[in-house]
Amino acid sequence: MNIKRTQLTLQRISRIAILSALCVVFRYAFATLPNIQPITAIFLIVSIIFGIGDSLLIMAVTMLVSSFLLGFGPWVFFQILSFAVVLCLWRFLLYPLTKILKFDKIKTVTLQAFLAGMMGIIYGLVIDSCYAFLYNMPWWSYVLAGASFNLAHALSTLLFYPLLLPILRRFSDEKVV
Repeated sequence: MNIKRTQLTLQRISRIAILSALCVVFRYAFATLPNIQPITAIFLIVSIIFGIGDSLLIMAVTMLVSSFLLGFGPWVFFQILSFAVVLCLWRFLLYPLTKILKFDKIKTVTLQAFLAGMMGIIYGLVIDSCYAFLYNMPWWSYVLAGASFNLAHALSTLLFYPLLLPILRRFSDEKVV
C-alpha cells in the first residue's frame, strides 16, 4: 500500500468532508422516502475510486452527522456496522469479480449496478439481524417485516449507481469502470 495514500492530507480530508456533507444532504432530502437513498451507491462508488478507507470514513461521518438530524440511538451503531460489512463485501469480493469477467463497458456497469442493488438486500439482512439481536426477537420476523424496505433500498441503489458513477468518476485520477 502506498504511504502517501494512507496519510490524511488536506486534499483527502477536504474530499471526505465534502462527500460526507453531500451524503448527509441526500440522506436528509430523501428521509421522507423510506430506504430510497443514493448514499449506498455513493459509498460503493467511493470505495472503488478512493479506496475502502475513505469510503468507511465518509460512511461513518455521514451516519453520525445525519443521526443528529434524523434521530440518534443504538441503531446508528448498527447502521455503521451494516454498511461496513456491505462495503467490505463489495470492495473485496463483488467489485473484483466484475473486473475478472470480461464484458464491454455497458455490460460491466450493468452488472455492477445489479450487484450494488444486491448490496441493499445484504445491508437489510445485516441490520435486521442486529435489530433482532437488540430486541431479542425472532430473526425471521424482522426479515419479513423489512422485506419491502430492503427491496426499495436495493432498487434505489440499482438505479442511483449508474447515474452517480460517471459523476463521481470525474474526481478520480485513474480509470474506473
